[in-house]
Amino acid sequence: MSVVRGVRALVSLAFVACVSWSGVTAAADAGRGVIASFEGGWINLTDGWGEATACTSDGFTAECYRTEAEMDAASHNALGSTAARSVGIVPLLACASSLKLYRSTSFTGAVLQLTSRGAYINLSTYGFDNDTSSYKVGACTSYFYDGASGGTPLYPGTTTANSSANSMLTGWDNRVSSVYIT
Repeated sequence: MSVVRGVRALVSLAFVACVSWSGVTAAADAGRGVIASFEGGWINLTDGWGEATACTSDGFTAECYRTEAEMDAASHNALGSTAARSVGIVPLLACASSLKLYRSTSFTGAVLQLTSRGAYINLSTYGFDNDTSSYKVGACTSYFYDGASGGTPLYPGTTTANSSANSMLTGWDNRVSSVYIT
């Protein structure tokens, strides 16, 4: 009986998640920027990251950390503890592993981690417009654009699943304004 209730709860949660998927995205598109939790408080990422150097968003929520290691540890703990992950359910609107954009070459500097799929993500709402100098693509192919909402041109470098670049192609350093994760 409790297994049936658990499955019903997961299905209900999935339905609510699908209906409200645009929570972070809608606020950001309305020009308010993304509001992220950071050490018990809140920061508007368009106003700057303060002492945070690593921020992550799944399209529903955004959280920031002092270091990438703290962010990775929190992501790992969250994946290991959720009931949905333990029974093998992966949300359809999030990639199984994240796209990471770095402010500096060689995967250094501040990092923005994204998992939302199927929508253009404007980096200005995360305070990360024209800031990408290196990247790591997770399990889902990503596309980088030199304009808001997928404007042209499209980044010509390799951004297929599990690819990475310790620097952007010539002419593309600090030029990416939006991304799309498939």
